Amino acid sequence: MNWVKDIKIFLCWLGGIGLTVLGFILAEGWIILVVKIFGFAMSTLILALVFLLLSWIVVYFSSGLRGMGRFRDWIKRKEASLSGRAQAVVKGGEALAVVNMAALMGPIFSAILMMALGFDRKKVYIYSIFCALLWAVIWCGIYSGMFWGIHKMSAGRL
Repeated sequence: MNWVKDIKIFLCWLGGIGLTVLGFILAEGWIILVVKIFGFAMSTLILALVFLLLSWIVVYFSSGLRGMGRFRDWIKRKEASLSGRAQAVVKGGEALAVVNMAALMGPIFSAILMMALGFDRKKVYIYSIFCALLWAVIWCGIYSGMFWGIHKMSAGRL
């Protein structure tokens, strides 16, 4: 009867992989479609505006959450126990973490990170503009380059 359990585990893994692929297609598919239809420049502007508005909504609704304040207080207590040099490194690391989060995950997650790190709410709104542009430029560039490469391969010019 061990093989029945193994088959169930295999099917669970297969289902999880299938749902992950489906989730990716639904989450990224419309972005890829926008890039394909509008090209790099226009899709960058469209996606930056859409995700900028979404990040502003997240900032607006998450600024009063108690859990965010507890996390911020925990970070502040840990920072206070560090030496002066370590605190300077942490401050520089915060900026680097926000830029990395913006490039990889987008302005919504970087706005949440900035709120958790204790950035002023007004500054988070401003910084979200740059995060949205950075994210849109990177990912629209990747997807438009992907279409350019597919076109070159299909035309036999690569």
